[in-house]
Amino acid sequence: MTVSRLSQLSPWIDMLVGVLDRQSMTLPARIYRRAEAALIVIGLLAMIAFTTQSLTPGEHLLASAVLIAVMVLFLVDALVRVALSRPITLRQKHRAAEAGDTPWAGTAWGALDVLTVLPMALVAPFSWTQTGAPLLASLWLLRFARYSGGGRMLATVILREREPILGVLLLFGIVLTGGAVLGFLAERHAQPEVFTSVGAALWWAITTLTTTGYGDMVPVTLFGRMIGGAVMIGGLGTISLLAGILATGFSAELKRTEFLRSWDMISKVSFFENAGAATIADVAALLRPRDFPARSVVTRRGQPGDCMYFIVDGEVEILIEPKSVRLGSGAFFGEIAILTGAPRNATIVTTKATQLLTLDIADFRALAASRPELTDLIRREAELRLGKGPQ
Repeated sequence: MTVSRLSQLSPWIDMLVGVLDRQSMTLPARIYRRAEAALIVIGLLAMIAFTTQSLTPGEHLLASAVLIAVMVLFLVDALVRVALSRPITLRQKHRAAEAGDTPWAGTAWGALDVLTVLPMALVAPFSWTQTGAPLLASLWLLRFARYSGGGRMLATVILREREPILGVLLLFGIVLTGGAVLGFLAERHAQPEVFTSVGAALWWAITTLTTTGYGDMVPVTLFGRMIGGAVMIGGLGTISLLAGILATGFSAELKRTEFLRSWDMISKVSFFENAGAATIADVAALLRPRDFPARSVVTRRGQPGDCMYFIVDGEVEILIEPKSVRLGSGAFFGEIAILTGAPRNATIVTTKATQLLTLDIADFRALAASRPELTDLIRREAELRLGKGPQ
C-alpha cells in the first residue's frame, strides 16, 4: 500500500483504534463495549439453550447459528486487533514511540482475547456437540475482565496481604486436618462404613468447616459431635478472618487507586502546576473525578451552585449571551456560584468527551482553611470573570 493511500486511511485507522481502546470514553467506544457485552450474554444464553435436551431440532439449529455468529464476530475482533497491534502509518509509529505503547498482541489483554476465542474456533470443526466446542463459549465471560479492574485489584490485594492470608490458610489447614483425624478416631467404630479412613473424614471436615453439611457423613457419638461443633466454630472464625483481611485490603487499595487517579488528574490541571506535593496531596483528598460524554449538560441555569469544576481533559461551552465562551484543559468554572451563594445563571455543556474534577462547597471551605493561597487565586479569577459573564 502506498504512503498516500495510508495517509488517506490514517483517520479511519485512528478512529478504529479509539473505538477498540478499553479506556476510551468516546460514544463509538462506549457503544462498541455495550455491543460486545450484549454479544457475550446472547452467546452464553445460546450455549445454555444448545445443551438443553427439550428443545426442538429447529431451536437447536438456531442456538448453533447464534453461537457460530458470535464466535465469528469475536474472531474478527481479534484479527482486527492483531492488524492494529503494530503501527501502520508513520504518525502512529511516532505516537507509539512517544507513549511507549506495547502492541496488543504482546499484552495480557491480547492473550486474554486469544484465550476466549481461539479454543472454540479450533475445536468447533471437529466436535460441535453438547459436550464439545459450544461449552467453550463459557470462556467469553473472561472478556469482561478487559473493562474491569477487579481482577487486577484482587491480585494486588492478595500480593500485599500475602502474609496474613497465608497465616489464615495455615490455621484453616490445621483445623481441617485436626478435625478429620479426630473425627475419624471418634466415629471409626460407630460408623466404620462411613468414616473408613482419614481421607474419607477429610470430606466431612471440609463440609463441616465451611458450615455446608451435606448430611452424607454425620457424627453419631458424643465425642464426634463435640468435634463437629468445634470444627464449625473454627471454620466460622477462619473464614471471617480471611474475609476481614480481604475487605480491609480492598478498601485500602480502592482509596490508594482513587488517590493516585486524582493526583494524576490534578497534575494535568494548569491551575495546580506550581503547587507542591503537599498541596496536591491535600487537594487530591477533596476533589472527585467525573467523566462526561460529548454534549452532556454539566450545570443548568438556575441550579444551586454547590460545587466548582476543574477541566482535566476536554472542553466545555458556557452558554451565555451575547456569545458563548469555551474553556479547555486546565481551566476551571463554577467558582462564582459557590463564592456568592447565588444559583447558576448559565448552562454549561461539554463539546466533547471531558474529564472534570469537582470540588463541592463544603470541601471548598475546608480548602480555604488549609490552603488559603489556592482559594485566594480562585477568588481573584472570579472577580475578573464577574465583569465578563456569569458561570
